Formats: sequence, C-alpha cells, structure tokens
Amino acid sequence: MKTRKPSKPHESQPAPGRYFRLTYSNAAPDDVPKLFQDRDGTAFDELAATLPGLGYQFGTTIHFYPNNERPLKEFPALYANDLLVLTTRPPLTDREALSPPRRIIWSSENDLEKLIFKQLFQHISYCTRKNIKLTPAAQERLIADVSKWKSLEFYEHSGATHPLGVALIKKHLALPQKVQRGTNSTVAFLFRADSLPGVDGTPGLPCALLASFGMDGYSTLIWNTIVRLKYPHLVTQPGFVMAELIFKKPIPGNPLTPEFATDPAFLEVNILTKT
Repeated sequence: MKTRKPSKPHESQPAPGRYFRLTYSNAAPDDVPKLFQDRDGTAFDELAATLPGLGYQFGTTIHFYPNNERPLKEFPALYANDLLVLTTRPPLTDREALSPPRRIIWSSENDLEKLIFKQLFQHISYCTRKNIKLTPAAQERLIADVSKWKSLEFYEHSGATHPLGVALIKKHLALPQKVQRGTNSTVAFLFRADSLPGVDGTPGLPCALLASFGMDGYSTLIWNTIVRLKYPHLVTQPGFVMAELIFKKPIPGNPLTPEFATDPAFLEVNILTKT
C-alpha cells in the first residue's frame, strides 16, 4: 500500500509543524521485523513531551526496517516546518566495525537514512555500541579535554566490575594507556539540523532533524528525561551537544518512572560542549 501524502500547505497559510518519530527495528535476528517491534519508545515519549509547547503536532511513526532500501518518494511528504526525531543510537558504522559489537543495530539503507547519516557524520566519524569517535568539527566544540573525550570504548555488558546497568566508559582511547581507564560514567548526545541537504543523488529535504541518544537503552532513556526536565532549550538549538552522565548509584530495581534520573544523589550531568 502506498503512503498517502498530505496536501502541500498554501504558502500564505503554513501548516503547524509536525514531528515524526524515527525508529529502528527491535526484532530478534531470526524474526521477520514488524511495525510494532521498535526501539526506545519511552525515550521518545520523554523528548517528544517538549515539542507541543513549541507548536509541533505529532505526524506519525516512520519505521526503518533492516536492509530495506526505499526511495524518498515512499516516505511521507516532509516540509520546512516538520521535524524528524530519533531517540536511538544511529547505526552509523555498525556494519563496518573492525571488531563487531555484540549488540548491533542493522541500518535500513533507505534514502531518508542516508540524508540523516550525512548530517550525523559531520560530528561522529565512528559509532557502534562498543566505540565512538568524534570528528575534528565536533572536537572543536568540546570545552572539556579533547584527548579524553574524542575517542571512547564502552563496556557492552554489565557485570561484577561495572554493575550499574548502563554502557559505562571502559577506555578513553586517545589518552596514554596508563590513564585510559574510565569511571562510572557514559556519554550522550543531542544534535539538531534545520534541514537535510542531498547526498549521492538523493535530493535534500527542508525538514529539521533532532537526534538525542546514549550508547544503550537505559542511557538513552535517562538522557532524554534529563533533556525534558533540565535542558528543554537544547531541542531548538541547531548544533551538536555531548554530555557526560556520571552515575553514583546503580539503576533502581523496577523503577516506576524514569524520573529517578533527576536525583542528584543518583546522577550528575556534565555538558562537555559549547551550548
């Protein structure tokens, strides 16, 4: 079934801005992916709560199925006052990883994803569940020690040596080996672009992009809760934000809401970039 595209608003009467949820498949490797099997829905809810107050109305969900090449014409029509929202770690280089992470997200390879990746690659040159590396442009935005934060390796599983339940930093790879070891912290990112220029024959789009994510599910949820409650102004500012999340306690057992993350006895947030 083809997607029905909305009528283009009259120039003198622009439609209210719409926000669209972008989501990746959460199906098991041997399953056939289904529309309802998606990632990071609770994190999206936290971030999306900031948008109606800015004049946005919910558009719909756009599901990026694994290995599912599609041209732009199959996606909903997107206009200059629309916003794409991604609250999952983007699989920028999961397929090309030299040491494949245990937890992989399969990219979709569709044309909309290509436009999004072009923007994110301006700031992140390598991104898997295990490693992340900043581009020179992103490094210039750091107000913290560039050598410490430009290249990181993360634990992929909790255990006796890293029991907090999140993707803690294992190594600061650009530091001398004797001081590489991480502490009880991880990083999270927020990026906004006001348009999506074309790439490799795919035409650009006038809509904006908002990507806000950590390196794992809990970090992504915690970070988007923090953004909603403490840094909502960041969702309107074009640019790149990197934050350190410093954990003082393990994640509570069976928390009823994600607002435990706002307790300073549990978490400290350190913004590492210019804002």
